[in-house]
Amino acid sequence: MQISSNLMFDRSATRMSTLMATATKLQTQIATGKKINTPSENVAVAQQIAEFDRKDADAAAYATNLKLSESLLKQSDATLGSITDQLQRATDLVTQAATGTLSDANRKVIGGELSAVVDALVGLGNTKDLRGQPLFGSASGTDAVIRNADGSFTYNTAPKLSEIPIGDGVSIQATETASRVFNSSAGDTLAMLAQLATALQTGTDQSGAARDALAPLKAAGEQVSIVQASVGARAARVDLQQGLLDNANLDRAELRSSMEDVDVTEAYAELSKTLTILNATQQSFSKLSQLSLFNYLR
Repeated sequence: MQISSNLMFDRSATRMSTLMATATKLQTQIATGKKINTPSENVAVAQQIAEFDRKDADAAAYATNLKLSESLLKQSDATLGSITDQLQRATDLVTQAATGTLSDANRKVIGGELSAVVDALVGLGNTKDLRGQPLFGSASGTDAVIRNADGSFTYNTAPKLSEIPIGDGVSIQATETASRVFNSSAGDTLAMLAQLATALQTGTDQSGAARDALAPLKAAGEQVSIVQASVGARAARVDLQQGLLDNANLDRAELRSSMEDVDVTEAYAELSKTLTILNATQQSFSKLSQLSLFNYLR
């Protein structure tokens, strides 16, 4: 039987090359903390990690939108609360005006105060949000409530409010329209109050008109409550979606870690074992390379 020293050298060289490659890979894993450092190492895992990156980017955008939606809904709720307070003030004034015993001067005072309430309501209707846009206005950025020269009011609702995406296939309307806030089953609240305020400022007896305004005012208050309840429901939905996003982020991070992160302690142990075997193989190869075929046969 013929024995080739080249065959022995080739086997030893291949073994050392494999061990050195393994050691290099382990050293890279320890340095980066990652099992996969190039896509070619594991194409399937690399593709999954790339999908995690995409979902992380989407989640970051949704988190920003959720924060914006939460802020807008809180501002809407607070502003609607202020509108309710002004409507209550208007109700108190109209109730006073409904009595027929007021003097002309008192009617004028009440008319002036009621006019100030209308101004306050218009101001609240034109509140700006944290982006500098009308809170209850349209996407065009124009004022939500416009007082016309004839005493009527126009509500800007076109183009419609856009919904904010807060999840995959999930969007929410984070604000309301002034039209929905100030129009109830009894008609235009602002127009009704403005007309009554003007009439009272003439000083003439408007007790009948004031009594007639009490029912529309009640309807107006109920309408604002309905809108505020809707805003509250959407705020709860945002909270729920935030919780779902947080859970999804946590689950994805754990799954990604299990696929991508290396156990450093285990990697150090494997590296130590590999280097020990490599050192032994190198020493064995060194001794073997000093033998000639004749010495080996002898």
